[in-house]
Amino acid sequence: MPTLEHPQLLTAVQHILLDEQQGISEFALIQRLKQQQHPLFISVDLSDTLSLFRTHFILFHSLYVLRDSLRAAGTYDVLINPLRIQLQPALTTPAAEQKALNTSDPLRAYYLDLEHLARTDRDAVEQLLYRGINQLSQPQAVTDALAELELQRPAHKLNPQQVKQQYRQLVSRHHPDRGGCTERLQRINQAMATLREYHLLG
Repeated sequence: MPTLEHPQLLTAVQHILLDEQQGISEFALIQRLKQQQHPLFISVDLSDTLSLFRTHFILFHSLYVLRDSLRAAGTYDVLINPLRIQLQPALTTPAAEQKALNTSDPLRAYYLDLEHLARTDRDAVEQLLYRGINQLSQPQAVTDALAELELQRPAHKLNPQQVKQQYRQLVSRHHPDRGGCTERLQRINQAMATLREYHLLG
């Protein structure tokens, strides 16, 4: 299966992940690559839907290529999640490595198929956003953030005031001073931070 010929990108991503041992969000990783003036990220515009889709796709394509390479070398594994991308210890046995490499992974298959990148133009991205039925039409980080806030509709159909009102209600319900869970409150705050990062709250 063809891959993007950008070994410098794989090296840059691996170095960032080595620096960020606790993991890094997709948004923060994109910003780091942009600051490093990587040619595939220097002109990224996350407020533009097509640029956002292509940036997300290229990054995740590279992450899956990097993960396959590191697994094959037996050096590291990679957790790939929009909210936390993290280097993890290598799989411990050859059998475990082979099982991981052979396991069916629909997301891996999607991002490694560059045809999805080539044939998804602005109209296709806008149509996906309009229909709101495909999670790939918005970054998974946004989908996860909305789920954490118990909001079911796609981001583009939500009024920022509705999101903020839901946030206040959840904070009130889960605040430790009222018997709530500190960890859940932290996840709620992180979800709001993610929506702000993607310019969805005005």
